Formats: sequence, structure tokens, C-alpha cells
Amino acid sequence: MKKLFITILLFSVLPAAAQQMLVDKGTQNPEIIELDDFEKITFNGTTVNIHLNDGNTSSSPMGDITRIKFGDFTSIDNAGKATTELVTYISADEIAINCEAGTKVTIFNVIGSQILTTRLKAYGGTISIANLPKGIYIVKAGDRTTKIVKR
Repeated sequence: MKKLFITILLFSVLPAAAQQMLVDKGTQNPEIIELDDFEKITFNGTTVNIHLNDGNTSSSPMGDITRIKFGDFTSIDNAGKATTELVTYISADEIAINCEAGTKVTIFNVIGSQILTTRLKAYGGTISIANLPKGIYIVKAGDRTTKIVKR
């Protein structure tokens, strides 16, 4: 098991911009270590020791570690993914956009033609799509984009 773990670490391809190492122990708060602070990993029997440049060492039983991943992380799980949908409601007549008041919203058809542009009047404001024919549309609000289907 130890040799397999070492092999996986040695032959893992690191993302070009990896700045951190995430050590997931199956808890809600994985350990995130800056690569600039990381010195080495050693094994003592079934214990994994992560040594830092400042002399500190983090030790864990090998069985507790579910994965080690390299990249850029925050303490918020799935920080790169939207936590809420952009379009929270759709009917034949309107859609509700989950953005701040004043956000510019643009709707495009599937061939990329701009169909409608407006600004939200309130947070979670609605936009009328009653005049749009049935079909698939792309909704862009601020820096977020989603697809809707008007039936």
C-alpha cells in the first residue's frame, strides 16, 4: 500500500499553476497546505507525515487520508461552482434571475443573436419572456451564463 501511495504521488501530474496541496481526511475541513511551506512526505509504518519548512509536521494514519490533490483551493468546498442557480424560476411568461439589482441581463438565441437586453430592477428580479417563441435560449447575467428552455 505504501509503495502504491508513493508511486501515485511521484507520478501525479501537477497542474501548472498548483499552489496548494489538499489533504482530505474525510472531514468537512480538509487540510490545505501552501506548496511554498511544504517540505516532504514521509511514512512511518502506516502513518503519513507531512513535513513543513517551519519544522512542523502533520501526522495521520494512512487509512484516514482519502485523497491528496494539488491545485488552488479555499476552505469553501466547491468554491469555483455556483452555489445557486442563475435562473431560479421559468414559466411561459417570465424568468427570475438570481442576481443583484442593476445587473445587466442579455438573452441570446441558439445561433448567438441577441434577443433581449435589460437590467434587473431588484434582487432576484423577473424578466418577461412572453414574446419569445418556444425554444432554447442562453441567458447571461453579469459574469454568469445558463441555458433555458421555453416550452
